[in-house]
Amino acid sequence: MHFLHTVIHRFTILFSAPRFLSLLTMINGLWLIAPIVQAYSRHIDWRTHGFTEWLQSLGFIQLLDLPRFSLGIILIGLGISLSFRSRIAWLFSVLILSLLILIDISMGVKYLWHALYSITLLVLLLHAWRGFTNHSTTNTSAIALFSIVVLAAYSVLGTLYLGDHYKPKIDDPFTALYFSMISMATVGYGDIVPVTVEARMFTISIVVFGITIFTTSVVYVAGALVRDTQEIVQKRLLRMKNHYVIVGTSLLAQYVYQGLKRRKMNVMVVCPEDQRNLYPADAAVVTGEMSSITTLEQASVKDAQCVMALEDNDAENTYILLAVNEIAGNVKTVTIINEESNRKKIGLLRADFSFSLTELGGEILMRVLNGENIDSTMIGELLIGHTQDNTQPPAKGAADVS
Repeated sequence: MHFLHTVIHRFTILFSAPRFLSLLTMINGLWLIAPIVQAYSRHIDWRTHGFTEWLQSLGFIQLLDLPRFSLGIILIGLGISLSFRSRIAWLFSVLILSLLILIDISMGVKYLWHALYSITLLVLLLHAWRGFTNHSTTNTSAIALFSIVVLAAYSVLGTLYLGDHYKPKIDDPFTALYFSMISMATVGYGDIVPVTVEARMFTISIVVFGITIFTTSVVYVAGALVRDTQEIVQKRLLRMKNHYVIVGTSLLAQYVYQGLKRRKMNVMVVCPEDQRNLYPADAAVVTGEMSSITTLEQASVKDAQCVMALEDNDAENTYILLAVNEIAGNVKTVTIINEESNRKKIGLLRADFSFSLTELGGEILMRVLNGENIDSTMIGELLIGHTQDNTQPPAKGAADVS
């Protein structure tokens, strides 16, 4: 029983391995193009009679080989990319195999074995989807470009072959390319119209390929570029040094951010994902749980000049400072006291600056009413004085009057 379980386990690993699936995909592509190449190689020399004449001499029934041949070429290219665990190669392989299965079934018993092979390969690819995680922009762009080029060749050759079936007649490669591109992009200006059943069916195939592969290529490449841009921005954030980290989304935190930016300071913000819109779109923001060590490490608190816990909740500020102290005990820290009853507890955190806006506001108001001058020096002395008072350990036996 153990031996059977081991065999089944190894069999499952084998059939989910990206390299093995890439080999099966390339075999599928060769299966498609080999008989077509062999049959066409026995025909008249196109170099003597001209390429369009050569195509038309093959007879209409051979037009059905065009989509299979094009898909076979694409499958060989995708098979190579699957060995590198490419996600877009996996996606395109699934789409193309689905199209092939429909084509094989519609063409009858002749292609039954190939349909069964494609169905088996499709099931294996769907089962092993977790193994294809590579989102490289270079790889994605190469696969997308390769697929578009092959589909364009398929569309141009088929359009030239059916040139008399369109109105006006298509008899040159440039017009064929133009018609192919607007069909794949599903634009359809109406200046060239298929007038026969054969031409209409072929145009439908171009539109289907355009929707499934052409459009997907453009969207996928755009998505890969966005992801890479986000990764570049994230790497730059991780390399930031001597910056100010603001943790929180309170009004005070937002005003402090604006003040630091006006002074051309490097500022990074840590806030929850659902409150990201409280800061400008171009702000350097790390989203996540604010008291999480992982989130704070993404904000490079180790290399920060100062970390400010400026939430409206004292408990949240306490958790944030405890996490900061665990990551970087030497970094300068600032926090606020929202409720006077928590002053003693927050004082135990030994923050470099901890102050109550309520108390500071009351002190400034009393000095104004008393006719005393209010300037930045006086406010600085108040901040430092309150901070020192907050960080002094309470005298033995002293009562907590706050």
